[in-house]
Amino acid sequence: MSWWKTVTFAVAALGSLLLVEVLSGGFDAVSGDYFLKQPAGRPSAEDVFSDLRSQGYRMYDTIKQELPDAYVALKSEMEAIAARSATAAEARDETLQAVVAVRRKHAQSIYQAPDDSLYPAIKSQLDLLELVDARENAATCASFVVSGGAALGRPDQHYLLAFDAIAADVFQAIGAARENPQPTEASTDADWEELYKTMTAQGATTDDIRSLTALDPRDENLCKVMKLFLRGILAVEAPGGRRLRAEIAYGIAVS
Repeated sequence: MSWWKTVTFAVAALGSLLLVEVLSGGFDAVSGDYFLKQPAGRPSAEDVFSDLRSQGYRMYDTIKQELPDAYVALKSEMEAIAARSATAAEARDETLQAVVAVRRKHAQSIYQAPDDSLYPAIKSQLDLLELVDARENAATCASFVVSGGAALGRPDQHYLLAFDAIAADVFQAIGAARENPQPTEASTDADWEELYKTMTAQGATTDDIRSLTALDPRDENLCKVMKLFLRGILAVEAPGGRRLRAEIAYGIAVS
């Protein structure tokens, strides 16, 4: 059932714009304007991170804990970006690329992450989808499944914190892999077959499976089905379940 792997791209899409949305939305004040509009001098990156921490964001703290060398380099790069940028948007966009580069550099580590560190990353993805489903109509939620955060327009802090949680949990899994590497193999067709069985046991129908493979943003059933998919990913037992969870978490990390 290798065709199931196409669904992983949609799951990754849910979080693929997470850094874009966080930095473009709620972080404007601290990663762009906060740096550039200080008449008494620009704050340090630590000031920025402290401001974010006070709002409940935890991605940068997680990078500091799990990838300390990358954190130090990122701080220096952010301050250099702010010093040379003419506008807040410029600073924000360059900062985004710097954080994305860290995530992608270490993404392959996900395949060595212990299974218990993969659960939170997938659960955060499910939590975000639950939030969208609760707050938006079925059409918007379906569009979100296909195109990610762009479907939400200008996300408010509830969404931004949910995006941040995904990023933090992915970095935590990367850190766990570095601390206690447990290599795993690529997912197999048998693993996806087990997921199919798990989903049908949880109530998924043939039409639901068709929705997953079609990924039509006009399909108002899609949001419900994607939640079934993510719950299934969490429910499949190791070792097959671990391979599936690593596949999904890697897709998020490398996006």
